[in-house]
Amino acid sequence: MDQQLLLIRRKIAKIVQKPDHILKFLQVPGRLLDISIESQSFGWGVLTACKKKTGGGSGGDAGRLAAMSDAPAYTLEVLLPCVDRHFDEVDGTEKSDDLKDAPLLWRGSVRFCRPAKPDDDKELVSMRLFTVTLENIDRISAVRIFTPPAVNTPEARKKVSMSVDEVKKRFPEGLPLLDPIKDLGIEEDEFKILMDRAEALANRLSSHKLAAEYPEVDRIRLVQSYEKRHETKEKARLLRDKARSFQTMAMKDDLKKMKRVLKKIGHVDANGVIQTKGRTACEINTANELVVTELIFAGVFKSLTVEQCVALLSTMTFDERGKDDDDPTAGMKSYLLNPFNKLQEVAKTVAQVQVACGLDVDEDDFFAQFKPGMM
Repeated sequence: MDQQLLLIRRKIAKIVQKPDHILKFLQVPGRLLDISIESQSFGWGVLTACKKKTGGGSGGDAGRLAAMSDAPAYTLEVLLPCVDRHFDEVDGTEKSDDLKDAPLLWRGSVRFCRPAKPDDDKELVSMRLFTVTLENIDRISAVRIFTPPAVNTPEARKKVSMSVDEVKKRFPEGLPLLDPIKDLGIEEDEFKILMDRAEALANRLSSHKLAAEYPEVDRIRLVQSYEKRHETKEKARLLRDKARSFQTMAMKDDLKKMKRVLKKIGHVDANGVIQTKGRTACEINTANELVVTELIFAGVFKSLTVEQCVALLSTMTFDERGKDDDDPTAGMKSYLLNPFNKLQEVAKTVAQVQVACGLDVDEDDFFAQFKPGMM
């Protein structure tokens, strides 16, 4: 609900910020404006000047370029409470020395200044003049205060700061705002719908358990923790999707290499059509399909007895470690040694084809899967 309310308020702000609606309230200095710059809320500040972009196309090429630029049509000079970022980085003697010169700085920018916090030392907080646009206005107060003609002196800005503090004391529940419909005269149907939605969401949010049972500080902390958790889960989901995509890419690359292997050993033709060897390999599911198929089509089993065939096939399924792994054929009978040597020759050929096609195959590990322990 917080996010929905924030989006609706941004849409409302875009309509309110149109020059046709608010410009007439910005012509005279002293108006209190709630300002945000680059998503940083500076709070209530005081308008000192409203300037229109110069250059309407009548001043030659320079004038036409100025009129065509993307620069905002209106800029505002606003005194805002802020703290020089320099004081966040220094302490001790250097900090006390710089405090003496700080009031002399009267121009502010978000690069060198940050919004003032409630727990900041009052000596660090000063009013500085920021140049903003209509889009930086969050709220417009109905209150106007007196501002000196020149605000570049520390004394003048101090008086303005004291006036703002006095206004806040008089309105402890919040400064009165200009009514968008009565004061600004906004009569768009879309605006009224957005206002109704914002009011409904605000009422629902105020009656929520978090708002009713928890202080505002705790509520903000809990909401931020939930948002952080949600953001972390979303990042994890994106990383999982990315990992899957990489895995799919790797699998696609391996599939291409496997296809090349099948073409080289004759399981499929140049067009990818399955041949007899390929169909035979499809029927084998308890051993290495490629090696067994090569043994069959090489005619190895034709010259063997049933006993020799069974003994040779046992090497495909037997997976226990032998007593003498250095020489697995030690003690093997001569009539079984020749078939096993033919198996190793076929396995070597298959392994070399796979390596030549780019598959990550270790020839020694490939041979080691054929154990003649039962022969």
